[in-house]
Amino acid sequence: MAIGQLPKSFDPRKFARQGRQFEGSLALNQFGRLVNSLVDDKGEVQVVLNFSLSENNRVVLEGHIEGKLNMICQRCLDVAAIPVRADLSLMGVLTDEQARALPEEYEPLLFGDEPVELVPLLEEELILAVPLVAYHALEDCSAQQFYTTETDDEARAAAIEAEKEREEENPFSVLAKLKTDTTIQES
Repeated sequence: MAIGQLPKSFDPRKFARQGRQFEGSLALNQFGRLVNSLVDDKGEVQVVLNFSLSENNRVVLEGHIEGKLNMICQRCLDVAAIPVRADLSLMGVLTDEQARALPEEYEPLLFGDEPVELVPLLEEELILAVPLVAYHALEDCSAQQFYTTETDDEARAAAIEAEKEREEENPFSVLAKLKTDTTIQES
C-alpha cells in the first residue's frame, strides 16, 4: 500500500487488486486541450489516486486532482489564479450497459485489454471542473473599485432619484404632462 509516483498508463484491474495508491504532480503543459482555455501552461496540478475493488469485485478509482489555473477574470480582464478541484469516483466498466447500471455515486471508467492513459483521463475531469466564467475574489479584483456596497434600500432610492432627474431633463416630459392633462379634462 505504499504511495508511488504517478504512472503514465495503468492496468486498472492489476492496480485495484494490489490496492495501489499514488500521489504526485503533473505539469499543466501536459494537458493540451485544457491549456487552450487558459492564459498559459505554467504551473502544475496535484494528483491523489486510490485503486481498490468494490464489494462485487469491480475496479474503483477514487481520488482528486487540484491546482490553480491562470484564467482571465471576467470582471477586470486581468489574469486570475482560479483554484480548481476535480474529485474522482470512478468504477470500471467494460460495456455501455455496465456504465448505465452503475451506482449513482460513480462515473464510468471504460477500459479493455489495453492500459489506460492517465493524462487524458485526468484532463477530462479537470475540463469538467473548470468554471464557465472565471472571477477573482471580490477583494482581489481591480474592478471592485467601480462597484458599490450599497444596501438594497439605498440602491433603490438612488435609482428612483436618477429616474426623476432623467424625467426632469427629458424635453418631451412637458408634452407627456400636457397629454395627461388633456385626457383628464376630456373625461
